[in-house]
Amino acid sequence: MVRLSKYTDSLKIASICLLQLLFFQIEGKCQASPKKDFVISAEGHYGFIISHRGSIVHLIKGHIGGAEVTYLFRTDGKHSWQSIHGFPELGLSAMHLYLANPSEVGNLDAIYPFMNLRLNKQRRKFKMNLRMGVGLARMSKPYDRITNHKNNAIGSYINGFVNLRISTSFMLSRSWRLDSGIGLTHASNGAIKTPNLGLNMATVNLGIGYVFGNKNLVMIKDSLPSKKLKKLRPSILGIFGIKELERPLGKKYLSYALIGNIYHPINHRNKVGSGVEFVYSNATRKSLERDSVSTERITDVIKIGAKVGYAYTFNRLSIPLDFGIYFYQNDNLSERFFHRIGFQYLITKHLLANVTLYTHWAKADYFEWGMGYEF
Repeated sequence: MVRLSKYTDSLKIASICLLQLLFFQIEGKCQASPKKDFVISAEGHYGFIISHRGSIVHLIKGHIGGAEVTYLFRTDGKHSWQSIHGFPELGLSAMHLYLANPSEVGNLDAIYPFMNLRLNKQRRKFKMNLRMGVGLARMSKPYDRITNHKNNAIGSYINGFVNLRISTSFMLSRSWRLDSGIGLTHASNGAIKTPNLGLNMATVNLGIGYVFGNKNLVMIKDSLPSKKLKKLRPSILGIFGIKELERPLGKKYLSYALIGNIYHPINHRNKVGSGVEFVYSNATRKSLERDSVSTERITDVIKIGAKVGYAYTFNRLSIPLDFGIYFYQNDNLSERFFHRIGFQYLITKHLLANVTLYTHWAKADYFEWGMGYEF
């Protein structure tokens, strides 16, 4: 078995940076002159680590706190998808969190792009948003067999980072705004390096921002795109992932999948669909061999599943959410239900890029990278 550890950190960084590049490619199309209208804000955070498993209780020593700096663009409807989505705000944030356990958990530093989706009607002073962001986080004290064996939550310095937040902003004047919110933050590496129970954090935030450039942004009520939506959008994806088994510092194993999807667009924002997938994993083969189960034929290792899905779309970018079940698998110890969330980006009219997190309920299994073709 070829060891893959020397490649995994760079692969994690490349995949998250790809998401950031795709995000800002969309952002670049949203603003004709972004330098003329942006917001810079600074916020403080206070909260706690969620004990999502009893085995991480020993890592929680007190309340956590931190700070965040944000660079934010406001869309004005110059492109039709902006008005479709309620004139979202797009930005880039840098966050630092003190996790109240410097010897075993350390600190978290993250950088991530995000989008604010408007939840209330257009008003001059008060805004309520659903904020969604994904990026990279560095943990200062990951698991180490000798120096930090008690950290059973995080096994790597570099981790994936997700932030979901209900945020509000109140215009104190034409230039100053008060920002606040309550949110959930998650950091883990998708089992690329164990242990990987992950950290979930709940925080409230409060801060202040300053509007540069256009103080009175005028919203353009653009019409819906004239192009009609296709009734059905079939696609095929080839993906792979890397994971460790439960033992820390063990070997890395490759997993592969071939996925067929068919989506029905409801409107320019939402689509629903279903699909089937074929999964082959070297980690599954290793687990079967440990249990003295035959793996001579590919049918001994392969898993076949069916799923239903939903995707929220922003022009070329989609956020898929899948729920599925394996109706054929030889490994009875593996989870039968599977889930998937992440990003898909239509590079050309037909070429599709995929970065998703494959999970079993709340347990992350591994990150998936791949390409596909949409018919």
